[in-house]
Amino acid sequence: MSSNILEAMTGPVRVSGYARKIRRVLNRVFRDMVRKGELDSKTLNEYITELNRRIFKVLVEKYRVPKEAVTNIRLKVSLVDSKLVVKDIQVDVFDIDEILSRNITDELKNEFDLS
Repeated sequence: MSSNILEAMTGPVRVSGYARKIRRVLNRVFRDMVRKGELDSKTLNEYITELNRRIFKVLVEKYRVPKEAVTNIRLKVSLVDSKLVVKDIQVDVFDIDEILSRNITDELKNEFDLS
C-alpha cells in the first residue's frame, strides 16, 4: 500500500469541537483512497476515533485545557500496510500559552512514538 505522507490541519477550532473537525478533515484527506478501495471507511473512522481519544487524553485530561480555548492541530499521517500511522503532530493552543502548546505537542509525540 501507499506510504505517502499526507498532511491535515484543523485550523483554529475550539477545544470542544476539535474531534469533529479532525474527523471531517481526515475523511476528506483520505476520500480518494476510500473510493479506490485502498482504505476501508470503517477502518478509517475507527482510526480517527482512536486518534481523537489519544488527543483528548493529553489535551483535556492531562493538561485540563478548557473547552473554550482555541486549538489548531496539524497532523502528518501515512497509510502503511492498510494502517494509518501518525508521522508527526503539532498542537497549538491559543489564549493559554506557548509552553503549554509545546508540552502538549511533546506529550502527543510521545503518545504516538514520534520522539
